[in-house]
Amino acid sequence: MGERAPRGPSRPARTRGWFVVVLAALAGHLLLAGTGASDGIYFLVVVGAAAASWFLVGTGAGRTSGVLLALGLTANAGADLVWQVLVWRGVDVDVSAAEVLYLTSYVLVAAALTRMADATGRPARARVDGWIDAVIVFVAVLLLMGELTLADTLADASQPWVVRVTWALYPALDAALIALVFRLVAGSGRYDRRALAVAAGAVCWLASDVGYLLTADPEAPPVLLESGWMLGAVLLAVASRRRPDRPVPRDRPESGGLARLAVCLGALLVPATIELVHDLTDGAESPLSMFGATLVLVLLVFLRTARLLQAESAARALVRSQARYSAALAAHSSDAVIVVDRLGRLQSDPAPLAALLGADLAADLAVSALLAGAGLDAVEGRMAFRRALDAGGAVVSAELPRRTADGERWLGVRLVDLSDDPDVRGVVIHATDITERKRAEQTLAHQAFHDGLTGLANRALFTDRVEQALRHNARHGDTAAVVYIDLDGFKAVNDSLGHQAGDRLLQKVAERLAATVRGGDTLARLGGDEFAILVEQTTGAAEASAAGERVLAALEGPIRIGRQSVTVSGSIGIAVSDGEATSDSMIRDADNAMYAAKAAGRGRVVVFDPAMRAAAVEQRELERELQGALAGGQLRLVYQPVIDLADEAVVGFEALLRWRSPALGSIPPDRFVPLAEDLGLIGEIGSWVLREACTTAAAWRRQDPAADLTIAVNVSAVQLASPDLVGHLAEALRVSGLPASALVLEVTETALVRDPDAAADQLAALRALGVRLALDDFGTGYSSLSYLRQFTVDILKIDRSFISTIQGAALPPIVRGLIDLGRTLDLEIVAEGVELEVQRDQLRNARCDLAQGYLFAAPLEQADAGALLGRRPAPLR
Repeated sequence: MGERAPRGPSRPARTRGWFVVVLAALAGHLLLAGTGASDGIYFLVVVGAAAASWFLVGTGAGRTSGVLLALGLTANAGADLVWQVLVWRGVDVDVSAAEVLYLTSYVLVAAALTRMADATGRPARARVDGWIDAVIVFVAVLLLMGELTLADTLADASQPWVVRVTWALYPALDAALIALVFRLVAGSGRYDRRALAVAAGAVCWLASDVGYLLTADPEAPPVLLESGWMLGAVLLAVASRRRPDRPVPRDRPESGGLARLAVCLGALLVPATIELVHDLTDGAESPLSMFGATLVLVLLVFLRTARLLQAESAARALVRSQARYSAALAAHSSDAVIVVDRLGRLQSDPAPLAALLGADLAADLAVSALLAGAGLDAVEGRMAFRRALDAGGAVVSAELPRRTADGERWLGVRLVDLSDDPDVRGVVIHATDITERKRAEQTLAHQAFHDGLTGLANRALFTDRVEQALRHNARHGDTAAVVYIDLDGFKAVNDSLGHQAGDRLLQKVAERLAATVRGGDTLARLGGDEFAILVEQTTGAAEASAAGERVLAALEGPIRIGRQSVTVSGSIGIAVSDGEATSDSMIRDADNAMYAAKAAGRGRVVVFDPAMRAAAVEQRELERELQGALAGGQLRLVYQPVIDLADEAVVGFEALLRWRSPALGSIPPDRFVPLAEDLGLIGEIGSWVLREACTTAAAWRRQDPAADLTIAVNVSAVQLASPDLVGHLAEALRVSGLPASALVLEVTETALVRDPDAAADQLAALRALGVRLALDDFGTGYSSLSYLRQFTVDILKIDRSFISTIQGAALPPIVRGLIDLGRTLDLEIVAEGVELEVQRDQLRNARCDLAQGYLFAAPLEQADAGALLGRRPAPLR
């Protein structure tokens, strides 16, 4: 970053600089009095003040008053220049064109003062009061001006009446300015610098104007008078600077109330003081004018006093209304507020607290007795009270339990020591019944750590209990065990009887499991149909296994669900703690052991051993590698030829998916395809397989247009249930250009019977595209002939397990039956797993159409498969 530019002088430094310049100008004017240089300084200051006022006006709010001040100073400077020119030319300057500019400057300054006072944002009532005060001050000052100059000026018969009236206007306008300044200062606040600057400037002009009228030589005013006009112009220029308007809040008391009242009342003394001076100096008295002035002042002061009394009455009424409002709120509030002294004695009405607590409380009770009488914990109450006394005025909160006939209740209190507050002089206690909130918190806490269906501990609470047990074991050398239970057969009950029946079954199972748990152990539902038991302080795996056997015994009998009786068993895994066990590792190990129990045949107990952990680690690594297999280009297709048994020509291929992981090596499909289904990856992988197989087959068909080559792709049960399958298939055909009739989709019986109706709809949508359907592994699953009627297929594939039974000259009846079934249903027959010549010959004799297997060719890479087109494969030996 570059260096920062040097900053200019701060505002206080600039202000001090200008102040020094003004003082220097005033000093030079006084020292050079009577010289041309003194006149030059005068005009420089006056004209400079006018110019500065325009520079300081700025824009935005408050601009109007600043412009009026600038106009007034400009008119004043212009008048000085005109007056001086007339003097230099020897013109009589008693009354001249300069007077018009002088008087105009007064009017403009008065307009600026009015605008500034109106901009303070005072309410209408306060503005009216300000005008009354201003009139009182104007009358009093005008009366003084009349005594000092006006009377003599107007009575001077040696001067023309125009001169006398013009000269009399100056003190009169000065009196108006003083009145307007008083209105501005009284309504603007004590520290409004702009108002103070205007006031100081107007006073300077007033003093100089009075002195000028009293001087013996009006054509040569003393240098002090000129200094007053100069200083007044500078101060008014300073006041023209725009400041953000800050409206006075409507509910704020009028500023300087006592001072304003003193000024108004003091104005009544002006006529009497003038008469007293006349008496002491034997001056000429004017009782009629004094009486009139006194009458006007009395009427104005009376009006002002009447308005003050009205305002006070309105304020008292407002206070009484607010008191009634607060009392009404307190009377219908569920809370209570009381005040006690620092010794704990009540200082306010105990009725609100008595109503809240439903107790009869006396006014002279101490806090401890009050708490005890209401069933509260006196010790905790005294501790909260002591904290409030030590908090130094800060708010202290506490929740106090309360024992009542209806059970435990709770009282929330907030205390603050306001002993130093003259309006309170005590400790304020705000109390409210928080029983419902506390009960809601307890309910939420229970819900957060317990299962909503069975009421047992949930996974979070169970994990915490295991962690506590392990910490206890570390200190005392004990052993704990986790018994992990997964219900066998629960899904069938849930699917056949409905979710409500499934929930009722889980509740019944929870009741049976609870009967097998020792008093210090923890039973939890971890989610779904999975439960767990924490066996604390066990002697080892044998005792934990005994707990598992008790669970199996409890689940043996049938469970009544409504009118149905159902039977479930459990697969149970057990993990016993060691020195390095954690809550997560124990639950995970017990879960792994449970899966081992399921794999071993269900309905049994298996204790975890480290080999299971290695298998689980391997499974997680396999999942992690599979996540990036497709994006990493690790998946590929190989192609096994489909042979016409009549002439052993290649008529098609079956695309088979292979995965070679850089970290794990080659992984067989029967391991990673189910895992891809569980991880939700099979849709993306299956879409890729369709695109790749269709693209390859289309290229082969263009290579040999005469061959009516087909390509077969296996579709998993998850893919068949996906609503995206038809769209993916249509896109693959469109992009590759492969005719739909050249694509064969192979589905298994297992995929069809999961949801027969949905499968039938999906197969119909696929056939509508023009693709052919093959039923794979027929005879190894449910083998219901009704499926062949329900699901319209084109090809029937005989599983290799049946083909392997062909060993001699006679064809096994099961194989002959499958071939005859296909012929009867007018289906194309494909035999899988042909590895022997005798199998080929027997199938050919039985009029089986097609075959595939290692006798003809193993699954081939794409280039090798393409090279095989147009010729018979050489049998593998």
